[in-house]
Amino acid sequence: MSSLNYARTGPVYSSINSQEPTNGNQQNESKSWIQKNRILMIETALFTNVFLSGFDSTITASIYQLIGDEFENAEIASWITTAYLVTCTSFQPLYGSFSDTLGRRSCLFFANGIFALGCLGCGLSSNIYLLISMRAITGVGGGGLITLSTIVNSDIISAEKRGIFQSFQNILVGTGAVVGASCGGTIAAKFGWKWCFLVQVPISLAGSLMAFMFVQNPVPSAGQIISTSKWRRIDFSGAILLILGLTGQLVFLTLISSIAGKNFDSYDVKSSGFLLLSIASLSLFAYIEKTTAAHPIIPRDLLGRNSDSILLIGFFVGFVAYAYLFTLPLYFQVVSGDSAAQAGRRLAIPAFCTPIGGLIMGISMKNTSRLPVLLIAGISLMLLGNLCFLFIGKSTSSWLTFLLLIPANIGQGITFPSTLFSFLFVFSKSKQATATAVLYLFRSIGCVWGVAGTSGLVQIIVSRSLKKKLRGVLQDDEIIQLLERLSQNTSIIRGLKPIVREMVIASYKTGIQSVFVLSVALSLIALVLSVRDRGSFSKHQTNSIAGLERRISF
Repeated sequence: MSSLNYARTGPVYSSINSQEPTNGNQQNESKSWIQKNRILMIETALFTNVFLSGFDSTITASIYQLIGDEFENAEIASWITTAYLVTCTSFQPLYGSFSDTLGRRSCLFFANGIFALGCLGCGLSSNIYLLISMRAITGVGGGGLITLSTIVNSDIISAEKRGIFQSFQNILVGTGAVVGASCGGTIAAKFGWKWCFLVQVPISLAGSLMAFMFVQNPVPSAGQIISTSKWRRIDFSGAILLILGLTGQLVFLTLISSIAGKNFDSYDVKSSGFLLLSIASLSLFAYIEKTTAAHPIIPRDLLGRNSDSILLIGFFVGFVAYAYLFTLPLYFQVVSGDSAAQAGRRLAIPAFCTPIGGLIMGISMKNTSRLPVLLIAGISLMLLGNLCFLFIGKSTSSWLTFLLLIPANIGQGITFPSTLFSFLFVFSKSKQATATAVLYLFRSIGCVWGVAGTSGLVQIIVSRSLKKKLRGVLQDDEIIQLLERLSQNTSIIRGLKPIVREMVIASYKTGIQSVFVLSVALSLIALVLSVRDRGSFSKHQTNSIAGLERRISF
């Protein structure tokens, strides 16, 4: 009994313009699963997913500190985001191989359904630990929202049109980010923070329904079944080790933050144990990826040929983008004294510039030879934007603050799709689903470190700074007590004595500025890599794109 061979038209699906003869409705649907009158609904389903991804990222950024304060667990509030990111990061590469094996529609339906279930659980959570667990479940589905949208568009859109469709995708991500940033604090203030998650449930279910109805998989011909051997091609052991490795990193970073915030030396052994777990798991993961008989999460043939430089750039820009996104609300709420709603409004206008950057990139990418230049320009703007933040102070007007934040957002809008296509177009069409997932994996690992790592860095700097500044002002035990209270609830700053309050705010400002100095350094490294290898990127992309131009065109 033969197994279903999806590779008959390649691991992706046949084009809408296919003129091959068919033998019956089943074979016709197997070879041409997209019809022109379905394009609008398919893109609506995909763009619903990317809107949710942008909305969820900024609405969480604008309220996580508020949630931590409410539960009096501010030191682990960043886990509301990082728990999502670690599962999202770990499952993103799986969606590439899963969708090749099980089909795009099944994976889209699963991703949307799990995302909706997780959001519902978040809205019903009664404590921060349950909320963090539900965010982890949400991340399992969230890992497929943008990844699968990009994969499906790579299946059906020609190379020269991909930039335009990607710019539409970026506009929806940016629109979702603007809505999330501007409405998160308001929703939390008027209806409660739980509605920030509950409001996403019907949108996700709508996307799931549209994906199920309009995104079709090839239909098996008579006498064919899906062989169980296909499940053996999925690298489950690699995925488990990757999850353990990333989780170990995050727990280590969180415990380091707790050491700084609470001064509990008893956490040293625990933190070292989680670091060793992470190193061991990731080392074993790297070994298994080289030796596994399954389809590896990171195939060896996707590395080298300068693609490793693009992956490093993806990691660095992911770190810088998320450090920027999650540190700004902390700055506005702690240093500037804004409420969550005010901080959200400050982020709204700059966030709107991210899709503008994506639109610029999409229009410019009609000529794919411009990709190296676009990548350099985007990273340069991110570098400039993070430098501009260092000049923001209490006396800086709101409008000047908006202007100083704009370059980083435009740069991100250009850089994210530029890194994607710089990596994607190096490979043949049959490898692009896995290549997409691998690029997103490296970028998401950067995002995880951008949130968890910078949170720990701020806590360490605040702790050390206050121990020096408050010596002679407060007793040692009072300083330790203050640090513990700050780690649980930053809103207590408003009730501190003026002299202590000013020292606390100054310490937080120093910690946050240190994050941006680090971001500037990483942006500079990414810029150097992009300039160094621009010629190689262009050469490999030109050779690869030549074989992609026969894809469908709209």
